[in-house]
Amino acid sequence: MKSIPAIFLFLLFFSIGQPTLAADDAFSHIWGGFSTSLQLRSDQQRHNTATAARDLNQVIIAPGSTFSFNERVGARDTGKGYRAAPIITASGLLKDIPGGGICQLASTIYNAGLLAGMQVVERHPHSRTVGHVPPGRDATIASWRKDLKLKNPFPYPLQLRIVLNQNRLTTSLYGPVEKPFTAELNVSRTRLVPDTVVLNSNGATPQQTGASGFSTETRRIIKENEQVRDELISRDIYPAPSRIMTGTSP
Repeated sequence: MKSIPAIFLFLLFFSIGQPTLAADDAFSHIWGGFSTSLQLRSDQQRHNTATAARDLNQVIIAPGSTFSFNERVGARDTGKGYRAAPIITASGLLKDIPGGGICQLASTIYNAGLLAGMQVVERHPHSRTVGHVPPGRDATIASWRKDLKLKNPFPYPLQLRIVLNQNRLTTSLYGPVEKPFTAELNVSRTRLVPDTVVLNSNGATPQQTGASGFSTETRRIIKENEQVRDELISRDIYPAPSRIMTGTSP
């Protein structure tokens, strides 16, 4: 099937001015895709991800417009069918709230958007590292305070597609023409060693083993027409959870 002329798509979609929905067959070329594992996610987290995905699947991002995760998904509450599930708080602790788990969806979309060449308008890292994406490539969502916003800088609309099965979450961005460039993500990491906190008590049994943290620098390499563009995407810090022991303070 031949690609739909760009001018037709421009008139059809750009006049709308906001993300909308359209038939898949208008978008036959993949621009960027990313997949994460659902294997260790709870039933509640999977349910919340699927609930949010219904509001995002097949969204069209018009030329020059900005995709906002929060604007599209709206409030995450029980009235919309969301279930309580763990999130990582600003202090690095786990807390159950309705909608917990959808940050994985935001992170997966974020990576697909980076590979599709979209511009990052707003993105926030987690307070600690997460298991589904490497440090420096995550995106957290928090009610209306933290959003994921990606701008389409191209003269063509892009369509977001989301597929969930039992163990995988895949997000992809498709365009009406072939992508005219390649994109590669490079993340440099520096390991942060956890502090040790000693609580006065008899014995020396570890109460919290601690874990490594990281400082990261994420860059995107764009290659187009034999030209190379190196872009700094973010610098992030993920503090190391402290190692807590009982014993005698030095």
